[in-house]
Amino acid sequence: MGEVDVFARRGAQATAQVQVFTRRASGLVRVMSPYSAFAYNVLNIGVIFPWVYITTIALYPNANVWLGIIITGLFTAFLAVVYAGLASAMPRTGGDYVFQSRTLRPWLGFAIVSTMIITFFLQWQALAGWLVAVLGLSPMFLGLGITMDSPTFINWGLWFASPVGAMVTTMVSSTIAALVLIKSFRWFVKIQWVMWYGFLLSFALMVVLFFLTPTSVFQARFDRATQLIYGSTGLTYSQILSSYFTPTTAAAWVSTLLVAPVALTSLGWVGYAQEQAGEIQGAQSLKNQMFINVGGGLFSTVLMALLAFAMVQTVGQDWLSGASAGWLAVAPNMIYPWFSNLAMMLTDNPIILFLLIIGILLNALQIVFNVIVGWTRVAVAMSIDGALPKAVSHVSPRTHTPVTAHVIFLVLGGFVYAYIYNLVPGYTTYTLAVTAVATVMYIGTSLGGAIFPKTRRELYRTSPISKYKIGPIPIITICGAVSIIFSAWMFYYFMTNALFVGVDLRTGLLTGANTFLLVLIAIFVGWTVYYFVRRAYLRRVGIDLELAYKEVPPI
Repeated sequence: MGEVDVFARRGAQATAQVQVFTRRASGLVRVMSPYSAFAYNVLNIGVIFPWVYITTIALYPNANVWLGIIITGLFTAFLAVVYAGLASAMPRTGGDYVFQSRTLRPWLGFAIVSTMIITFFLQWQALAGWLVAVLGLSPMFLGLGITMDSPTFINWGLWFASPVGAMVTTMVSSTIAALVLIKSFRWFVKIQWVMWYGFLLSFALMVVLFFLTPTSVFQARFDRATQLIYGSTGLTYSQILSSYFTPTTAAAWVSTLLVAPVALTSLGWVGYAQEQAGEIQGAQSLKNQMFINVGGGLFSTVLMALLAFAMVQTVGQDWLSGASAGWLAVAPNMIYPWFSNLAMMLTDNPIILFLLIIGILLNALQIVFNVIVGWTRVAVAMSIDGALPKAVSHVSPRTHTPVTAHVIFLVLGGFVYAYIYNLVPGYTTYTLAVTAVATVMYIGTSLGGAIFPKTRRELYRTSPISKYKIGPIPIITICGAVSIIFSAWMFYYFMTNALFVGVDLRTGLLTGANTFLLVLIAIFVGWTVYYFVRRAYLRRVGIDLELAYKEVPPI
């Protein structure tokens, strides 16, 4: 009985054995403005995720990466509308979990979101630390070492790109982020402004320099960097092109569509800010939610497409394909074609190079923060409902932060998974598999949005999104249906193409592993069984868990 703070007996039920569960407020406070949430969404969406720009083109050199990004962005805009509509009706902490558990079956929403966020976000934390090390710190020191002719900096850069370097970076950055978030979410909101404007500065400078740098200059600088890093054994620009580029016979439009599943790794997270909707000011406003979700998604789409276009103009489509194929083949002594590595070739000035990379580093660090925020807020919402133990939702009355949840995630994601992801052989094979799991969650939220007008009639009738229809059909139903079809299409791609769930995205090794689907099913079944066991236990002590899902959570 100690896991529920408040029980109420109603009328004739005063002598009943089963008590009614009354969901308490989270204790979190709204400290993030709509513009801050917009910036949070853009940084979280991951313009910097490097696989978008090279994974598909590695095997399909005629793929139009920037066009594939735009196609993905347009389809995920439908998902963003669903998020905006549901969030303005239920602007509460928990996001996908609250939406799905209140519009679908409680057990189904719990199991789907637990499979993605409570389980696979542990891997995302390790992945976020990897981004800090490999996209930020490694090219920073390599670039400074090249421009300043410093072997020490070059060695540091190589260490950060190593599995041990990435693991240590994850542990350190996760610890710092957890301490800041435990102390005050308001602190993070303030720190994020530095990350936001730092990212915009670096991104703008990078795109401009990509456009201004001739291919011949890029090639000369690439060869010089290779010589300084690897010596005479390093693969030069022309050697990569001659050794690894292979034309494809696939139709260009088919190749371009295969960009979409990888681009979804970024653009699918258009509604991620809703996991902490209880901390966003004006979250009940549909206008604000459209700005945060749809606006953030479309803005990110433009940035990603622009970077892809600019990069290809400088490095060359065929060469980028060859370099990407070399990465897949784990070519020795080759500078891998992460875009921040390629950006090292855009200048000989160490100050400009620092400005090029610092924003990418800050964006990667923000992802370390936001993965923690999303996991802890969903866990808190589940705990307040009663689906997870009460201790998980303890919010400090002084800092208004879920301390216990932060500690749990730091240990499991920031330390345990930092080791697993970086040092367990072959584990990085399943990097993009995280996005495959996310598509299942997108389907769940899209379905919840599509049937929202039917399953929660009164709540829908009073929600801002109810005013918008095409004929008699609610706009949220139409957008939900389109998003379901697109997400299912992407899931099919993931399940039928080893490039997406069987490629080691750290080493590039194409393994063809296809055990992921069985793992996904097992995790989903495990969380489903847990839910029903938990429900049965609570009933034995006089608590009806299902009653928590009859109401929309309080703020």
